[in-house]
Amino acid sequence: MAGRKVHYAWVILVACIAFYAVPVGVIGNCQGVYVQPIMDEFGWSRTQTTLYLIVQQLVAAATAPFAGKVLARFNPRWVLTATSVVFGANAMACALYTQPWQWVVYGAVYGVCAGFILFLALPTIVNIWFRKRNGLAIGVASAFIGVFAAVCSPITQVIIDASSWQTARVVMSVACMLLSALPTALLLRRSPESMGVLPYGANPERAERAKEGSQGAKASVTLVEQGATASQARRSPALYLLILVAGGFGFCATLVQHLSAYCSTGELGAMVGAYAVSIAMVGSIVGKPGFGWLADKVGAVRAGITSSVFGAAGVAIILVSGANAALFFLGTALFGLGYSALSIVSPLLGSQGFGSAHFSEIYSWVSSGISLLSALAGFALSFLYDVTGSFTADFVLVIAIYVLCAILCPVVVRSARRLWV
Repeated sequence: MAGRKVHYAWVILVACIAFYAVPVGVIGNCQGVYVQPIMDEFGWSRTQTTLYLIVQQLVAAATAPFAGKVLARFNPRWVLTATSVVFGANAMACALYTQPWQWVVYGAVYGVCAGFILFLALPTIVNIWFRKRNGLAIGVASAFIGVFAAVCSPITQVIIDASSWQTARVVMSVACMLLSALPTALLLRRSPESMGVLPYGANPERAERAKEGSQGAKASVTLVEQGATASQARRSPALYLLILVAGGFGFCATLVQHLSAYCSTGELGAMVGAYAVSIAMVGSIVGKPGFGWLADKVGAVRAGITSSVFGAAGVAIILVSGANAALFFLGTALFGLGYSALSIVSPLLGSQGFGSAHFSEIYSWVSSGISLLSALAGFALSFLYDVTGSFTADFVLVIAIYVLCAILCPVVVRSARRLWV
């Protein structure tokens, strides 16, 4: 045991945390902290101040298919390092912005970067390097989003209170750039083949070794990949069902943004609402590695059904909690567990259904669907509240979508696996 080496796949996981969890956790999930200070300084409406969020999601949806082709063709090490640098520089430039249209430009550039890192790069890299425990690896990397957000959100607020939102933007953006770009450049590698090893947990019987060169170069190792082609997937209903399931998880996850408002306008009160998002995030931090581990043990289908049940049950408990804060917190925690399905179950359904041979190109279309349905959710949930005057319709809709996702999970994998060549 003492001489046993750690497989480089676990080093790759550190790089995944860098290019994925750092930008999303340090900047993406802390964007709400800046909204009120910006509104106060410039006198903008909330719509003007947050319009970039919709632009960001729409651009990410348009970018994802292109990003899938880029990651398949070029070395992800340098593609994702460059993305990390652009992401951090774009966030830092906001400190100079004084007009709403400039924030829209920020949202557009953010969306291009998100097309690479938000839903696509992590499962693509993990599926290249892991054949076993890939669910756990995705879950651990995703969980760090919540960890970074939990640490950086109060730090950001402290800097704003002590100085200004501009100072906070510069400090956090520089930290994001360094913590993201440097580890990605230093640690990420294109593939196990490029290092002469097999993916973690790969079956050696499925590998082909090239003969040593005339100068005694180290023999390369190539894993025989299996799965559907991108063109087969695009012609199959299975891909569009997967987009519906993954987009449904994304739609439901958007509900977390409305929990504080639900408490503030109801019997629970603003103080309970202040804790709601934190409790949901704790549930998500637990759920991501938990459902990743479960998917490794029993498959993505059962993990997807289980997470959907948790999500639906949590929202149902919130719906009937009334003024009971303890019951509301229980529902919020269960919803947080279901919330984690977005980043865990969706890519694992894709890889277990369509295989690994052309995963990045296939899943890029799913990433587009997630971004589009998440953007739709932001409008739809607010519209339903405006029309009905309560959040009841929102909760019922989310429960129905979770039930639909649970039903469709096994259909997606069964249909997709029929395409394998």
